[in-house]
Amino acid sequence: MKRHLALISFAFGSAGRRAGRTLSIAFALALVTFCFSSVLFLTEALRREARLGAAALPDLTIQILAAGRPALVSEKECEPIATIPGVVAVQPRVWGYYFVPTLSGNFTVVGVDTDAEDVQRDLSLVLRKGRLPQGSGAGEVVVGESLAAFLGLKIGDAVIFPVGRSTKRLVMVGLFQSQVALWTADVILMSVADAREFLNVPKGYATDIAVRLSTPDEAAVAARKIAELMPAARIVDRQLVGRTYDLTFDTRGGMMGAMLMSALVAFLILAWDRFTAVGPGERGEIGVLKAIGWRTSDVLVARLWENTLIGIYGALPGILAAYAYVFYARAPGLAQVLLGWSSIYPALRLAPAVDLGQVLVLLCLVVIPFVAASLVPAWQAATRDPYGLLRGVT
Repeated sequence: MKRHLALISFAFGSAGRRAGRTLSIAFALALVTFCFSSVLFLTEALRREARLGAAALPDLTIQILAAGRPALVSEKECEPIATIPGVVAVQPRVWGYYFVPTLSGNFTVVGVDTDAEDVQRDLSLVLRKGRLPQGSGAGEVVVGESLAAFLGLKIGDAVIFPVGRSTKRLVMVGLFQSQVALWTADVILMSVADAREFLNVPKGYATDIAVRLSTPDEAAVAARKIAELMPAARIVDRQLVGRTYDLTFDTRGGMMGAMLMSALVAFLILAWDRFTAVGPGERGEIGVLKAIGWRTSDVLVARLWENTLIGIYGALPGILAAYAYVFYARAPGLAQVLLGWSSIYPALRLAPAVDLGQVLVLLCLVVIPFVAASLVPAWQAATRDPYGLLRGVT
């Protein structure tokens, strides 16, 4: 143990004596690590958001298509669906997107009832302050924390939105929070009656129908029976939605990672070139060490420790910079590639989904190839004749 501690101490000093080479290699390593870490952190955060969002969806969602686009569905369609075995709840939903020209972005308007337990169960939302909207035509709304902060709203504040050729005054009466960052960023809750007026949905019609099942694993069977009753309907399975998002982010993240492999290869070539270029001072140092009794294995281990320290010192700043880039700067440029090019206001702030295993994978992905690339040059330097090294003969 003392031997290895001494070799580590020597490796620290050796890296400091060659500060120029050490810093250049560490900077290049930090840049490569930053790129890989950013892709991994963003992909995992988006996958977490997608899984949380999919988990809160109804087991089946029924939409009616007209000319290939979702159309309004009659609430009378709920009656035959409720008779299907395994169906425990059928709920027509009123919701839609509201475009704000001044912000060039969409908000999601959702009609809810006045039962807080139903809202929490159906939408996985927790009312943090205030109360739920009540009454028809009251114009009361509950918004997410991120949206309220973006608009600068507090409970009791009023906002006027244009609706067709007129305007509608909305009063914020509550604030909700959710594990799904996207919902707190752009969702506005209002009473079902107000949502119908706001979205121009006639009475007796709904945006879609949410179906809850006693056994979610039997969703495919229930979907086939619903399709027999409603041939023109499009039935969305919650489990398939979750798998689709996983596949989407895996594919996009994998493509970005594959594109970055060329940068890793270029860095390893650079490291090989730098380590094989042993200067006169380094040759003399190795000659002195071997002349005073160091074994070849000692020189080799000291070199490996030196390169490992350089690798860790280069990789850790890259990981920390990637964390700040993704979760504080919101990954400008990269987020559009993985998330899509749609405009969301306010900007989505992702929750960190990083664990120790991911950090270890990143270190192994970058540091181990770096140390392996330096192994042969280290062995070549350690096996040279000490007298030839002292005389300057390579």
